[in-house]
Amino acid sequence: MISTKAYSLFIVSLALAFTSSLSITAPVFTVKITNNLALGSKPIIISCISSKFDTSSQVLFRGEPFGLMFDTDQSDKWSCDIFSSSGAKKTSFVLFDLDRDKSRCKPDGLCLWQINPDGFYLYVASIQKYQKQFNW
Repeated sequence: MISTKAYSLFIVSLALAFTSSLSITAPVFTVKITNNLALGSKPIIISCISSKFDTSSQVLFRGEPFGLMFDTDQSDKWSCDIFSSSGAKKTSFVLFDLDRDKSRCKPDGLCLWQINPDGFYLYVASIQKYQKQFNW
């Protein structure tokens, strides 16, 4: 029969071995924004930055997605400038903020945005639908 002290030591050793094999990393998020403007509309141009990264300008035609994947140790806030290629519309907004969005995105860290003619919509996981967040 194993003594209580030996059993306790075994459990503590097992717990330490298990936890040391786990890597503690920041949550990884994937943010995807899709151009959902009307058929025949001109493409949009998007450029996003964080405190450590800059995506440079990307051209998005209707239906095309633009995505970012990052862990929150690297970046916990992303801001974007978006404008129509005709120059008629332009806006800036916070695409991702960890404090704001960790409970709004999907549990797996996927955050879905749509650029619609009237503004920018985020898929809010708790209500399972897109909800307008910003105007153009």
